[in-house]
Parts: sequence; structure tokens; C-alpha cells
Amino acid sequence: MKYQTIKISDHTYNILNRRRHGNEEFDDIIMRMESQLSRKKTGHNMMSFAGILSKDSAEGIRLKIKEQRANTNREFLEQVKQRSI
Repeated sequence: MKYQTIKISDHTYNILNRRRHGNEEFDDIIMRMESQLSRKKTGHNMMSFAGILSKDSAEGIRLKIKEQRANTNREFLEQVKQRSI
């Protein structure tokens, strides 16, 4: 991993130091803060990836699930009828 030296003001250093969790390195703090800032700006988080389907695709999947459930129920009822005879 490549390292670079950067200069920051005492004020900025104190801000980073206050946001430290335990023995966390400044690199980790900056990465965590950047991730939090990105989520705030975009309004996205990991759960937003659940919405990657278009409405048409989602509707198609919903209908397929409904159809498969109906088929499963029908097959189950047929098996119950056969066993009860």
C-alpha cells in the first residue's frame, strides 16, 4: 500500500482525533466519514440496492411467485384428495 504525507491544521487534527474509535487510524476515520457523507448526500445505503429492479421486472417476478404458489397449493390439494380416498 502506498502512503502519502498530508498537512492538516491543528483544528482539523482535533476534529479527526475526537472522532476516533479506540485505536482507529486516521485513515480509517477518514474512510468512515467519507462513507457517512456519501450516504447523506445521495440518500442511499446498502438497502437501496434492493430497488435495482424496474417496476416491470418486479411485477413479473411477483406474478411468477403468485403463479408458483397457486400451482403448489393445487398440487398439495390433489395429493390430499388422493390419500384420503
